[in-house]
Amino acid sequence: MKKVKLMPAVMTFFSALYLVYVISGENTTLVADPYGGDPGSKILPLVMGIFLFAGFLYITLTERPDGKHTDKGTVTLFLLTLGLSVLYVVFLRKIGFVLLSVPLLYTLEYVYTTIGEERQIKAAVAGGVCTLAATAGVYMLFRYVTKLLMRLARAGTIPAAFKTSVPNGVVSCVIVVLFTLLFAKISPRKKYPRIASAGVITFATVLLLYVVFKQFFSVAMAPGLLNY
Repeated sequence: MKKVKLMPAVMTFFSALYLVYVISGENTTLVADPYGGDPGSKILPLVMGIFLFAGFLYITLTERPDGKHTDKGTVTLFLLTLGLSVLYVVFLRKIGFVLLSVPLLYTLEYVYTTIGEERQIKAAVAGGVCTLAATAGVYMLFRYVTKLLMRLARAGTIPAAFKTSVPNGVVSCVIVVLFTLLFAKISPRKKYPRIASAGVITFATVLLLYVVFKQFFSVAMAPGLLNY
C-alpha cells in the first residue's frame, strides 16, 4: 500500500465530514420563489464542501511523502486554517455570512501573504476590526438602498424593474465597487501593505459574494446578527 501525506489525508477526512454535515442539515433542496427558485441557504456551503473534498482527495491520491518532516510553520498554518474553518461552519447560521466571513478571509489572507515575514499583530488586529466595521456598514447601506428602491418601485415612483432583485443587485455591486476603490485609496498601503491589501480584498470579496449569490441567484445567505 502506498503511503500518503498526512495533512491532505486529514483534510480529506474533515471535508468529507463537512459534506455529510451540510447534506444532512435542513434547507438543501430547491425551494420555489416568485423569481424563479431559491436554491436554499446551504447551497453555497455545499458547493464549497464539494470543491474542498475533491481538491484534498486529489492531493492525497497524487502526492507522496518525500521523507522530509513538515516544518512547524506549515503545521501551524494547517491547524489555523482547520480551526477557523470548523468555527465558520459551526457559527455561520448564528453570526451570519458577512460577520463571520470577514475574520476568516482577512486572517487567512494576511497570514498566508506574510509567510517568512515579521507579522505586525497589533496593527493586523486593528485592520481586521476596521475591515469588519466597514464591511458591515456598507452591507447595511446597500440593503437599505435596495429595500428603498423596491418600496419606491411598488409605489410607482421609479421603474417597476426595481421590484425584482437583479436591478437592485446591480446597484449593490456599484456601491461595493465604489467603496472598494475608496478604501483602496485611503488605506495605509505604504506603511502596512499586507494589512491594507488583506482588508480591501476581504471587503470586496465578502460583499460581492453576498450580492451575487443573494441578489442575483436568490440564495438564502445567513444574515445572522445583521438581520433587520
